[in-house]
Amino acid sequence: MKTLERIVLILSLMTLPFVMAFCTTLAERRPQPGGSPPVITASSASKEVSHGDAWKIYLEANDPDGDMWKLTYTFSGTGVKGGHRVNYVPIREGYRARLLGYLSVSFSAPKTGLAEWASGTLTLHIRDRGGNSSDKGAFPVALTRGVKQAAPSPPFDIGGLRELGKIWVQLYEPRGD
Repeated sequence: MKTLERIVLILSLMTLPFVMAFCTTLAERRPQPGGSPPVITASSASKEVSHGDAWKIYLEANDPDGDMWKLTYTFSGTGVKGGHRVNYVPIREGYRARLLGYLSVSFSAPKTGLAEWASGTLTLHIRDRGGNSSDKGAFPVALTRGVKQAAPSPPFDIGGLRELGKIWVQLYEPRGD
């Protein structure tokens, strides 16, 4: 029995550093209460986008604490499947203090294709690890055949901006029940 007890003790001591490292990692991932909320300082999005084109929503935001965590959004409108469900796009490591770039929104078409009725509003806010949220931004859009997406306004007209993430919106043909 003493040999078995020694083996258990040795294995316990060997795994202890791994367990401590795992617990430390979990503690770091938990939201830390307090701090300053993120602030969306500028935003821009075309009000119309052509079928098949990716809609770009441009954002600039700052967080004095440097702990921006995710862009939380909903998309609701005519013909939107799963509309009002909250989704999120994680914010990459290098963008947690200052965010500058665009979200790429793609629309999936029903089997019958996209009709001119397809429209909606994307509402988003930025959450940080402290549980704080920015003010909400609302971006209405209509899907219209052959329209050219409006050019971004300053400060987003400089070119070379990075994609912050992708959003997929599934559309369906509404029924007149």
